[in-house]
Amino acid sequence: MKTVFLDRDGTIIVDPKDERVDSIEKIELFPDSIEALKYLADHYFNVVIVSNQAGIAEGRISEPDFWKIHSVVLNKLSASGIKVLKTYMNGEAPGAISNMRKPAPGMLLQAAKDFSLNLSEIYIVGDSQSDIEAGINAGCKGSILVKTATNHDVVSPDAIYTAKNLLEAVHYITDN
Repeated sequence: MKTVFLDRDGTIIVDPKDERVDSIEKIELFPDSIEALKYLADHYFNVVIVSNQAGIAEGRISEPDFWKIHSVVLNKLSASGIKVLKTYMNGEAPGAISNMRKPAPGMLLQAAKDFSLNLSEIYIVGDSQSDIEAGINAGCKGSILVKTATNHDVVSPDAIYTAKNLLEAVHYITDN
């Protein structure tokens, strides 16, 4: 099953200045998100979303509210025709000792187990070093950095490719 792991905030949707998508009003898709996901769907890829959500540990948003907001995100993405197999979310604070919070590989490993995925055939795309490291730690085919972080410039020598946006990243994936 052709699958791609995608980070959500800062990769598919714009990360707000406070880096917390804690209300429906803060949902803003990147201009190329629908086109990128449609391109993946047209090439028979599925998506698994893997997302750290520190706002839960910080008390800025409850887990039920995260899922309500996320359902709105998924509804917006449905126009692309992409099949999101599942969303894995970790609500622990940055620095938490955890096998699930990226850069740990737990969410990716769980998805591989749940859907019988061969991690060595799957790319992960994200906007942070923790996304890149999660893919490496899980044994993914490759970790792709998108230069879409709004609050800081991320450079990763560990990424196999650096794309200006999600659309460029998915073209790389489908070409390789």
